[in-house]
Amino acid sequence: MFRPLIKNSLTARASRHSNRPCCVLIGQTGAGKTTLANQLCNTKHIAGASAGSVTQQLSKNDASVGQNAFSLIDTPGTDSQTDTYKHAVLLRAGLTATDLNTIFIVLKYENRYIKMVDNYLQVEQPVGNFTSKIVILISHMDEAKNPQGEFPEICTLLTEASPHIANVIFFSEMSDAGAIADLMYACMSHMEPQRLRITDEEFHFNFNLYAVRLSMRKSFDQYKTQVQTLFAGYAKLRERTRSASDEDKDELFHAMIVQFKYDLDDLYQKFISKHGNDMVELEHYALCIEMQRENVKNCDRFVNSVTPLMTYNLFDTTDPRNLIKACPHCGLVWWKTEGCDGATTCGNRVSTLFDMRSRALFRYVLKWVNGELVHTKNPVAKSAPVSATPSARGVGCGKAIVWNEIPKLDDEILFKIFEVKTMEEVKNIMKSGGYQRARAKYVATIDVTFHS
Repeated sequence: MFRPLIKNSLTARASRHSNRPCCVLIGQTGAGKTTLANQLCNTKHIAGASAGSVTQQLSKNDASVGQNAFSLIDTPGTDSQTDTYKHAVLLRAGLTATDLNTIFIVLKYENRYIKMVDNYLQVEQPVGNFTSKIVILISHMDEAKNPQGEFPEICTLLTEASPHIANVIFFSEMSDAGAIADLMYACMSHMEPQRLRITDEEFHFNFNLYAVRLSMRKSFDQYKTQVQTLFAGYAKLRERTRSASDEDKDELFHAMIVQFKYDLDDLYQKFISKHGNDMVELEHYALCIEMQRENVKNCDRFVNSVTPLMTYNLFDTTDPRNLIKACPHCGLVWWKTEGCDGATTCGNRVSTLFDMRSRALFRYVLKWVNGELVHTKNPVAKSAPVSATPSARGVGCGKAIVWNEIPKLDDEILFKIFEVKTMEEVKNIMKSGGYQRARAKYVATIDVTFHS
C-alpha cells in the first residue's frame, strides 16, 4: 500500500455552505483522472489511454469514501487527438457549469521530472487565471523508486513553474482511496466555492481546439520543420549582427523582427491554401486559430531574444530614436534613416509606412542565400539630397522642421508600425461570421449535461 503524500499538510475545515464542496479533475489522456474518479465515487466509467480521450461526456458524482462528502466532476483529456473541439467544449462546460472549490490537475509520474512540469504547463493553460484554486495530483506513485525522497524535489520544480498553486498530492492506484479523498477534501475545505468564468476569447486562446488529421500529418510536420528552420536562420543572423555598429545593429534587428513576421505568415498562408479545401468548415477555422496562436508565440519568442540586444526600446514610442514623425505642416509621415535630430526640411522619398513588405523603410534587405539568411544594403532606403527645384525634390512640402521638436506620432499609427504579430489576428478569425455559424451548429450537437 502506497500512503499518499501531500506537500502542505492541512486540517480539514467544516463547510460553511449548504451545498457540499465540488471539485473538477482535468489532465492529459491517460493521466489517471477517470481511474481516480472511479475509486473515489465507486463508479465504473471506462478508463485508459488511447489516441482520443476515453471520456466522451461530463460526469458528476459524489465521493463515497473518506470522512467528508464532496462532489467530483470528471472531464475529457486536454490533449485528445480525436474530437478535439468537442473535448474543449466539454472541458469548458465542466469548469463553468457549477460552483467549484478546487481544480485538481492530474499528472502521471515521470522519472524525468521536467516532463511532468511541461505536461503541467500544457494542462494548466485553460485554467491559468485560477492557479490559486489548483492542486496537483501526481498519479502512478508506485512507479517511483523512492517516492518519499523524490517528492520534495518534484514539488520544488512544480512550484517554481507555477508559484501560486495551492498544493501537491502524490498517490498511487494502490493507495487507500479514503486517504486520497481526505487529503483532497482538506484542500477543498480551505477554498471558497466560485463559479469560474471563461470568455470566448480565453476559450480560443487557451484551449486545445484542433488536432491535425492523419492525412495532413506529414505536411503539417513539414510545416513545423520549416518554421523551426526559419527561426534558426533568423537566430543565426541575430548572432552575427551582434558585432555590427550600434546604428546598423538597431536597424538590422528591427528589420529582422518585421520580416520574421511576414515570413511566418507566408508559410502559414501556403499551408492553408494547400489544405484548406480538405477540411470541413469548423476544422478549417480551428486549425487557423491554432496555427496563428503558435505564430504569435514564435514572434514573441524572437522579439524577446532580439530587443535586449538593441540600444533602445523599440516599443517605447516616446523615445526619439524611434524615428517616425509626421511633418507638422503637410502631415506626411517620415521614417528617419539618417541625419541629425535638429533642423531639416520636409521632403525626400515617399513614405511606405503601411507597406512594410516593400522594405523601403529599412537600409537593409534580408534574403535567403544557399539556405542562409543574409542582409544587403537597400539602395531605395538611402536619403536623397533635397533640391531647391520642387520637381527634383521628391515628396514633401519642403518647409523647415526641427526633428526633435516634432511630437510623437499618433498611437494608432505607431501601433501599426511596431506591431509584429498579435492576438488581434486570431481574434479576426474568431469574429468572422462563417466561424461563428459553424461553431454554433457544431456545439449544438454536444451534450454538456452532467452524467452519473
